[in-house]
Amino acid sequence: MEMFRRVRVIAPETVVIEEVEKREPEGAEVRVAVKSTAVCGSDIHIYRGLHPYCKLPTTIGHELSGVIDAVGPNAEGASVGDRVCVEPLMTCGKCWYCVRGRYDYCENLRLRYRSGYSGYADYYYSDARWIHKLPDNVSFDEGALMEPLAGTVHAVMKTGIQLADSVCVVGDGAIGLMLAQLAVASGATRVFVLGLLSQNLEMAKRFGCVPMPSCQESIDEILRLTQNRGVDVAFEAVGLPSTFEQTLKVVKRGGKAVIFGIFERDFSAWPLAAAMTREIEIIGSSNNCWDFQRAIDLVSSGRINVKDLITHTFSLSNVSTALSLKLSPDQQAIKIILKP
Repeated sequence: MEMFRRVRVIAPETVVIEEVEKREPEGAEVRVAVKSTAVCGSDIHIYRGLHPYCKLPTTIGHELSGVIDAVGPNAEGASVGDRVCVEPLMTCGKCWYCVRGRYDYCENLRLRYRSGYSGYADYYYSDARWIHKLPDNVSFDEGALMEPLAGTVHAVMKTGIQLADSVCVVGDGAIGLMLAQLAVASGATRVFVLGLLSQNLEMAKRFGCVPMPSCQESIDEILRLTQNRGVDVAFEAVGLPSTFEQTLKVVKRGGKAVIFGIFERDFSAWPLAAAMTREIEIIGSSNNCWDFQRAIDLVSSGRINVKDLITHTFSLSNVSTALSLKLSPDQQAIKIILKP
């Protein structure tokens, strides 16, 4: 019996690499030989045992790309040898939302990587419908970042950013830098990025944004530069009470605030009272729907740069080192790639 490696988080900050059977794909499944897997911020929440919607033990990893090496008898539109990235969802296709095309709202939605299908692995099994082919000019490393990019595309499209709008992204991690690039590509004339890491803020500047340290003085400066009105759209991309408050402070009356970060802790909701009186539109965004191809097109066309977000690469056998490094702010890791 042939086996392959798969990573499981068994306790906070404790992972094991286990051996599982390399079986043939069934039904509409395909088997993907993984080439690149990216470490997601939500993976770190899981690794720490603090993800609000995921309990341990669990498999982990959902940002991946690779080559199809086997297809099931009912797999359509997929062939052995295809270079692909993967949408890591499991939907019913039958509920009220699914039949109306909003599969991200599926009443029976599950995430494949929490259901035994680790993206931190040598092989990954997926239904053919969730496979997206990569153009020749998109690398496997870039392909692994299509999942987070699709999520940020989804969030930006919700806001309807227009030409000459002003935008603030609170957070300078990979998600924040993707949101900032997309805001620029959408036509925003001034995009502020609030963060703490010098390398990340310098990258935001290269992307055409205005980098600022995350502090009250920066909020005051943004208000001054917007005639004390605030920005049209702000994104919360960290998941802390303090950054949630910053996001609401920096938005103009009648503006839009998108909440994208994952919050590990409860916090006071009093800032919402001020948001109510200023009629700020608060938008939640946590998934994607029909956005993968948009993400692939944006990278393939050169409009969005995800390659520069990759700062570290490790072999799969060094997964513990990779996850520990991501926890260290001194390392300034933006995106970490694991290579089976």
